[in-house]
Amino acid sequence: MLPTHEPAASPPHDPHNQLRHDLKTPLTAISGHAQLLGRVIRRSPSLREDERVQMAESLAAIEAMVQTMVTIIDAMGREDTRDAAE
Repeated sequence: MLPTHEPAASPPHDPHNQLRHDLKTPLTAISGHAQLLGRVIRRSPSLREDERVQMAESLAAIEAMVQTMVTIIDAMGREDTRDAAE
């Protein structure tokens, strides 16, 4: 008779981890698109310098807001870990 193996126990599902992942996924896409747009702006010969600067400043603001949101989301994870330890 062949030995039977118990299936490996999966880690408990943490809905907060899923929520953090779901919140960060679109932020990663926004950041990536902003970076691509920045590259196009830098390489575009048809833009005047003042237009290029204004667009670059707007993209920098988008990147800063994305980073702020990622920091907040990551802090939610640290709070969950701290609460679980108490």
